[in-house]
Amino acid sequence: MLIRKIKYKLSKVSKGFLKRTNKIEIDLGYWFFSSICLLSIILLSINIFRIIKKGYGRYEIIQGEKERLEKLLERNAELKEDLKYYSSKEYIDVKAREELNLAFPDQRLVYIEKQEDLYIDNDTDGQRQESLKPDWRLWYDLIF
Repeated sequence: MLIRKIKYKLSKVSKGFLKRTNKIEIDLGYWFFSSICLLSIILLSINIFRIIKKGYGRYEIIQGEKERLEKLLERNAELKEDLKYYSSKEYIDVKAREELNLAFPDQRLVYIEKQEDLYIDNDTDGQRQESLKPDWRLWYDLIF
């Protein structure tokens, strides 16, 4: 009898213990699965943040390149205008007169000497004396 009572009590305790262990296994499985899901969500959010940050960096690079392209297009337009000006007849005529000393057949080139060359040294002290001729007369003599 005593043995039956002990077996009975042990069976109740063991059934309860088995129920608790099953419950604990289910609870551990639930918490394990939940922690894995939470970890996955955290890692995915970190990766999404990195992708957004990388995309924003690329966006800034693209905007910088667009600004650079606009500046280059403006510079290209300026250079095209300069090319038109430098290839024009007026520019060629001016450069031919100024640098190459060329002229059209019906034109005369006049060279103007420096102001120092228009003085005459008559003084024995080494000081320069101006010419007695007025400036308009010097020009007239130089041109004609």
